[in-house]
Amino acid sequence: MKNIIFNKQRRHLCVRMTAGCLFWLSLVVMSCSELPVGQISTDSKPPSKPENVVITPINGGAHITYTLPADDDDISYVKCEFTYNGKRRVVRSSIYKNYMDVDGIGAPEPIKVSISTVDHSENASAPHEETFTPLEPPMTAVFNSFQVEPAFGGIKVTWQNPARTMAGISFLAANDLGKLELKDMVFSSLPTGAKSLRGFNTDRRTFALSIVDKYENLSDTFKVEAEPLYEVMLDKGKFADAHLSGDHNSSNDNRPLTNIWDGNTDTDSKYNGWHTFADEGYSIPQHFTVDLGVTAKLTRILIYNRGEIYQYAQHNVRLFDIWGTDRLLRDISDGAYYGTKENNSNAWKADWTLLAQCEIVKPSGSPTGTNTPEDLAAHNAGFEFEFDQSLPKVQYLRFEVHETWARTPALHMAEISVFETNSD
Repeated sequence: MKNIIFNKQRRHLCVRMTAGCLFWLSLVVMSCSELPVGQISTDSKPPSKPENVVITPINGGAHITYTLPADDDDISYVKCEFTYNGKRRVVRSSIYKNYMDVDGIGAPEPIKVSISTVDHSENASAPHEETFTPLEPPMTAVFNSFQVEPAFGGIKVTWQNPARTMAGISFLAANDLGKLELKDMVFSSLPTGAKSLRGFNTDRRTFALSIVDKYENLSDTFKVEAEPLYEVMLDKGKFADAHLSGDHNSSNDNRPLTNIWDGNTDTDSKYNGWHTFADEGYSIPQHFTVDLGVTAKLTRILIYNRGEIYQYAQHNVRLFDIWGTDRLLRDISDGAYYGTKENNSNAWKADWTLLAQCEIVKPSGSPTGTNTPEDLAAHNAGFEFEFDQSLPKVQYLRFEVHETWARTPALHMAEISVFETNSD
């Protein structure tokens, strides 16, 4: 009986406590709902406007300097408003600077700007209004610098980007009906650039280039007619591992050297490509040799490094030389001539021709582990190295790897493609 009475009292107490809590909670909610959102307004008085405003036109915009009003210490930031291509833009600068930059204007046309100070209550001053005309946009300098020349299987384009603006360059080519089609696109902010557009026969055709910047300003279209030079990819079915003494051709997890000419350029597949062991005791530089199966006048080579998470990292080759010869003058086991695993030899170089000194460059220059879309696009496309046409025909390629990205005594690579032209 006592338990029943006690339980009833406890329930009544809980009800009273719950009602009390709800009452106080409702007061808190009502109080919170009355609080303003954002900066609490302290007044409605606007600050004084900026003084000594100087607008200096620059490529695609302006550099604006000013002085904050000396009699007003309630200023949060300075803003500049303008409209371009029907879109309103606002540029803000903190009170710890006396300047701001306006950019992204795609043509040298008059632009009216409105510059104001804004206080901590978000009151804006009366504006300083002025009209200026920017200089030519940065992409104009890129456009005017285009140089196009015939190349093996297509064209080679070079350009300059003195302002180092991010430029998206579209590469177009006419199809058999004469209609321009987008073939490739490159994004680059490097001061100089080069790109080859391949895969065409020797017919004369129209090629075109255009640029878009990060503000979606589009340039005119640069057009040129060119006749690509003849080339063809070598048949990888004829390639073989020459396996000269001193070559590093170990196979880690059943990934042999022969994988780099199996025709698979999927760099993100773990088991596509070649991977050596890292603890085999090979000296630096490391070597490996490919028998092309034919004697050919080479035009270029494409190197596909391993992808996954290893772009521009680990055992991927970075600095290397490519040597060639049309025949082997010594037995492949001659360690004194070709070198050994532990000790390199340069004796063989007297009979071989240096075809190319190669460096794989990361477009963004960012540190290892950080890859921009530009970096990944370059990696996936393969790294191209051209051969001088004064060089002799060769059948054997010997790679001398001076440095991998992690400076390791190990190698991995996804694929190689080698191209030739008529030698007559």
